[in-house]
Amino acid sequence: MTESPQRTRGFQLGRAFGGRIIVQPSTLVMLVLLAFLFSTGGGADLTRRGFTIGLILAVLLFVSVFLHELSHAATAKALGREVHEVVITLWGGHTSFDARGLTPRDNGLTAAAGPLTNLVISGLAYALLATGAFDITLVDLVEGDITGYLIVQYLAVANLILAIFNALPGIPMDGGRVLESVVWAVTKDRWRGVIVAAWGGRVIAVGVVLYALGAPLAAGRTPTVFDVLWAGLIAVILWPAASQALRAAQHLSKREVVSAGSVMVPAIAVPYTASVDQALAAAVAAGAREVVVTGADGAVAGHFPVAIGEAVPAESRDATALTSVLMPVPRGSEVPPTLGGEELVMRLREWWGKTDGWVVVDSGRPVGVARLSDVMEALR
Repeated sequence: MTESPQRTRGFQLGRAFGGRIIVQPSTLVMLVLLAFLFSTGGGADLTRRGFTIGLILAVLLFVSVFLHELSHAATAKALGREVHEVVITLWGGHTSFDARGLTPRDNGLTAAAGPLTNLVISGLAYALLATGAFDITLVDLVEGDITGYLIVQYLAVANLILAIFNALPGIPMDGGRVLESVVWAVTKDRWRGVIVAAWGGRVIAVGVVLYALGAPLAAGRTPTVFDVLWAGLIAVILWPAASQALRAAQHLSKREVVSAGSVMVPAIAVPYTASVDQALAAAVAAGAREVVVTGADGAVAGHFPVAIGEAVPAESRDATALTSVLMPVPRGSEVPPTLGGEELVMRLREWWGKTDGWVVVDSGRPVGVARLSDVMEALR
């Protein structure tokens, strides 16, 4: 059974597709703020009716975001993955699920589900407007009785914007995850895909700022404070997220090339009945720097560096038993030379503090010793 990640703090509203539905308290603050902005955005005075309509629009926006995230959860579940949480936050939301053994297909399909859902909602809203059910007359405009039309129109436009923005090819947008999956599938290198998508996110962050400042100038006007603020807000969200993904990919990519075999010290196995002199002779002949000692049952009992054996006086080595230089290892600390990636990291966490190293065994024969400190250094 997959271990669930740490629970996100917030109000739990239930469960969907096996995962918890969490709304963070900051979401309520954003709802009120958006309601205020929607009701006074055109310079209008704040009224009860205006604020109510603004609150309805804000709620519809968060419902659209929720359906966006819910589609991620539904797709992950359909692909056989355990869904942990669907979280609605101050700036939108996120969905967490079991990503072990993730494939480019699963990653790309799960990411694409969000923007596609918003696109469908937008299409349905535009289709509803096209039926004429919300036709506007001059009297409607004069009397201001156009609430229904504006709400449906807002739903159509807001979801179209959500779909387009989230489809942009850069992390943290869903389009970035799709781009990551495409590069991953072509190159067979997941972290190269993340790096490309992270740089895409950085380019988009810069592009937002350039557009916010350049569009007004191209139209012959000076950028307003609002232009600068919204561009800066988007940039400070996108740039750090893309940069964090880039750093993580550069670090995690090392896991793909680091293995127990790549960091091990060559070793030779000798039985526990051998003397220090015999063990050193075998190590010299094999060009080994470590000696692995096997017990009466043939299992690994411990190891010691050749340098420790050489510290025994030469005249005493033939009569010195291996138990005097042996560094015991716990049962189960043998690993194959191919151990790498996430499994290597998980095994490192499991054994850190319990032993100083693993005995690397290939085809039933000890061939090396991988010191845990060397493994940790290689992963940095």
